[in-house]
Amino acid sequence: MKARTLSRRDFLRTSARAAAVAGVVSGFPLLARGRVLGANDQIGVGFIGVGGRGSGHVGTVQRLAKGGEKVKVVAVCDAFRYRLEESAKASGAKAYSKHAELLADPNVDVVCIATPDRLHVPQGIDAVRAGKDVYCEKPMGHWTQFNLSKQFCEETVKLKRVVQIGNQGNSSPAWQKVKELVQQGAIGRVQLVNAGFFRYGDWGERMLIADPEAKPGPDLDWEAFLGDAPKVPFTVQRFFSWRKYLDYAGGPCTDLLPHLFTPFASAIGLKFPSRAVASGGIFKYDTYDREVPDTFNMCLDYPEKLSVVVVSTLANNYVTEPAIHGDEGTLTLQNPGEWNVGIDSVTIVPRQGERKVFPMQKGDTTMAHWQNFLNCVRTREKPVSDVEFGLHVQAALNMSMLSLLKDKVVKFDFSRNEIVL
Repeated sequence: MKARTLSRRDFLRTSARAAAVAGVVSGFPLLARGRVLGANDQIGVGFIGVGGRGSGHVGTVQRLAKGGEKVKVVAVCDAFRYRLEESAKASGAKAYSKHAELLADPNVDVVCIATPDRLHVPQGIDAVRAGKDVYCEKPMGHWTQFNLSKQFCEETVKLKRVVQIGNQGNSSPAWQKVKELVQQGAIGRVQLVNAGFFRYGDWGERMLIADPEAKPGPDLDWEAFLGDAPKVPFTVQRFFSWRKYLDYAGGPCTDLLPHLFTPFASAIGLKFPSRAVASGGIFKYDTYDREVPDTFNMCLDYPEKLSVVVVSTLANNYVTEPAIHGDEGTLTLQNPGEWNVGIDSVTIVPRQGERKVFPMQKGDTTMAHWQNFLNCVRTREKPVSDVEFGLHVQAALNMSMLSLLKDKVVKFDFSRNEIVL
């Protein structure tokens, strides 16, 4: 793993630096209040980060507006000027090079954060302090930022903001059916979950280099990109293909497994795991400066006396059926697809009796996730992937990543709500 392991001293230093960043970069009053929205008011959306995923969210909101939803893209922000100007031109939104300037815009009611992992939580804290509601892409934070993620959760609750984490599987009708069946006791008490994420190719890490000649300066804000990450010299690879590097991402654990693990956690009602063990490494794509694993497997034990086992590889795309094993039966998912949200059917295989198959309808789960978020912005209810749920998921991912890098069993201290190496 390019020798990028994390000592306990490094972990504590990184966490402390991350916590400090939230206090230093935030120029917003702690008790800032957003505009009170009525049922017929238009919601203004600002986007922080308009790369591949961010521009996709811009398109989703525009489609919702065209379909009659009272919502409008009003502002965009990006550290790369070319990307910023292209997005502003295409959407008609106001362009900001600094996220603090976008958050100060009174026309922005909610923000979508789709920046590199390391920036999600600091920018999310800034947003709730500025009185904005937040759609935050997954993972909620970087794998070193659990303490900062806790702060984001605490301030969101204290300031009564609405935060949706971008795990769109939670808005899938199929996963809602899974949750209903599990909670009804269709398979008894859950004992074990086993699932896998399979892909052939590592394009998710080798991202498009938009400008091979790009350099830090007025058109590229390298300091804004780094955030609380180690201060290293600029390279176009780090800026554009940031998912290859441990400073900014975690490979399959934090980029891909949230799509798979999160809806299981929601369906079963999981909170913090008691311990995590992980395995894997760079087993195939070792011909360039990749630092994150391409194979990652995690086993999580929960205090409710059940285990979750999730495996992943980028060297094979043959999909096996995920399953939830209970003491009175098994629930399986048919044809989950790469992103595990386009499920054909859900099957219950009881320990005794006949199996039951429930056909499912597929749809645009990202659009459904946005609709859930916007509805909650108006009603002030909790969305289906709220910040407290997001923190539980983040703990599992962080613990698993640390287990791999430190080659240790990582535990959770419930008395202090802390990860223990």
